[in-house]
Amino acid sequence: MEEMTIDQKIEQLKKITREDDIEKYIDAQFQLATIYYLDKKDIEQAEVCLLTIDKQANPKAYADAQFILGQIYQIDKRDIETAELYYNKVEREDNAQAYVRAQFHLGQIYENDKNDIEKAELYYNKVEREDNAQAYAQAQCHLGQIYRIDKRDIETAELYYNKVVREDDAQAYARAQFHLGQIYQIEKKDIKQAELYYNKVERVDDAQAYAQAQLFLGVIYQDKKNGHEKAYEAFSQCCTSNNPLIFNVANRLLGDYVYFHKIPTNSKAESAKTYYQKVNYINKLFDTFVMAQIMLAAPNIEENDLFQTREERDKLVIKPICQIRKLTEEIQQQLLVTFNLVESANKPAQQFERQVAHYTKPRVLFNLLKNESSNFRLNVVDFMNDPTENQVLSNWLGMNNDPNSEIKSFLTSFTFNHNCLNQFRLYGNENNIIGSGVSLVFNQSFFGNNVENSINPDSVALLSYDTKAKVAKSDSEENKDDGDSNNICFLEPLPLFRCLYFDPNSEYISIAKRNKFSFYLEHQGRPAKMIDDEWNNYINLLDEKNKIAKIRDNLNNIRNIIKGLKEKEELKALSNLDQLINLAIMPISCLIKHAAFEDEDECRMIYITHIADEKIQAPIAYGDANSLFVNYGQKVEDYLDKIYLGPQCQPHHKLWITNHVRRPKSKLRLKPIKIVQSEMPLR
Repeated sequence: MEEMTIDQKIEQLKKITREDDIEKYIDAQFQLATIYYLDKKDIEQAEVCLLTIDKQANPKAYADAQFILGQIYQIDKRDIETAELYYNKVEREDNAQAYVRAQFHLGQIYENDKNDIEKAELYYNKVEREDNAQAYAQAQCHLGQIYRIDKRDIETAELYYNKVVREDDAQAYARAQFHLGQIYQIEKKDIKQAELYYNKVERVDDAQAYAQAQLFLGVIYQDKKNGHEKAYEAFSQCCTSNNPLIFNVANRLLGDYVYFHKIPTNSKAESAKTYYQKVNYINKLFDTFVMAQIMLAAPNIEENDLFQTREERDKLVIKPICQIRKLTEEIQQQLLVTFNLVESANKPAQQFERQVAHYTKPRVLFNLLKNESSNFRLNVVDFMNDPTENQVLSNWLGMNNDPNSEIKSFLTSFTFNHNCLNQFRLYGNENNIIGSGVSLVFNQSFFGNNVENSINPDSVALLSYDTKAKVAKSDSEENKDDGDSNNICFLEPLPLFRCLYFDPNSEYISIAKRNKFSFYLEHQGRPAKMIDDEWNNYINLLDEKNKIAKIRDNLNNIRNIIKGLKEKEELKALSNLDQLINLAIMPISCLIKHAAFEDEDECRMIYITHIADEKIQAPIAYGDANSLFVNYGQKVEDYLDKIYLGPQCQPHHKLWITNHVRRPKSKLRLKPIKIVQSEMPLR
């Protein structure tokens, strides 16, 4: 008999009705939900099928359906609140298996998403072994983590980890043994017992836990007398790990072992250079990448004639460069726009920086709203109107700017001042008419909060030695149409940073913020005293004075560390020293502008990458060849709260913009976009 297609199977299952047989109907709905979810990738239709299963007809099936709906909202839709509602509908008396699984997932929600450790613990403790041994084992692992990491109660953490047995869940058991090894190695300083636990972790149970255990076993062996061979073997076990953190650390350590301990190069061992070349750039492992690159730049690497010991290398060059990076990241955090200047998110009246504006031409707005193929863009900094762009900091630090650097910064600008005459005069003008542009006011949902998204680690890694093969494109790739929208790659949501304004001569520093006039515009009609109080409250919450003091200290420390590195004679043989220092300060290089631009109160979304990044788009028309850009990918209309029309915005532009946003709400988003005519005086 010929096998049915998926569509034929769907049609057959749809014919089974509740009136025919309630049990067969429920089974059919589960099968349909599975087909829609797994085969059709149609989550909405899968949800419809699951919602047809009611508790009265079959309480056990209803509990299963609620659990699956919870997973759909937790994992696929990222709607934690709705997921929680579904999980809470699963009751133990209806379906004990589904109940404990739901409690486990509720624990995950409160541990990872809501950061409520106490409530997470309550949910995990509701998972009983007799109901679901696997969920129980996993819950014990999470409870162990809560007590070890969050509560700093090592003894209780150990009790939870020891409740996990291999027969219940081999993967949870492997992870528990690894964490027990961590407790004894790091907290209890009992290396012998730690080694016993690490050796209980088997690759077949959990490849990642096995690689982690081998990594720490290698650390144990390297401290033992004559343990270098065993350490090398342990690190070698990590080189096949799918975890990029483990993979990179292991290869750097293997390179160090061959270089410093003269591990014989046999059929298994590779050269130190080969291991170092495998280390890629990862933001969290900046030090590992720097170590590998320093070793690759060392003259006569195989002869070991630059560094005699790891300790000498690390003290001489690695620690100073990593300290520069640490100070840089602290500055970056000071400049991050959080949109909420107080700890409590339940005080919207205190959210003074809830929106930012982007000034642009009506033509750009038309393309963003009318043309589906047009996306919000970040443009390369090379051709911007500020001649000192991306150079203010490096020049002050005494660093060389490489005009041929293949690392490029892409950005787009916003400002805290939405209705500003000077911004309308400078930006967005069409047909040489001053003040004819528009100001697009975005809400905070347009931006992300992960600062690591601002740097593309895969592309920055192309700076590594001997990676030209990775950059080269095939003939077929070269002949692709750069304007083909089907090949467009979009960015992850990017965070927003305020600019730091700096005068290298006087060392004057200020940061971007709302100006006082914007408060008077926002609160027109209120007494001046009340508006002044709002302004003063904003300045106090912004804590500008302390921010600037911390930033100044960090900048001076960075400058002193760089000066010290440059003065070391033994480091002058390293050809990539400047490159690695520039990599360390990269997160803030585009955020520091000359103080002459202070009145713009600018904030920026930034994306730093290699020129070979596939996300980079080139213009189609030759006349636009001085521009490269990347697409942000967010649908602009969903995030606009207001559009300010410039004081000289042309009548036909006003007409089509107003027409577009006044159309029925069904064709737009639920919340309408306000159109505001700027009354700034301009003739």
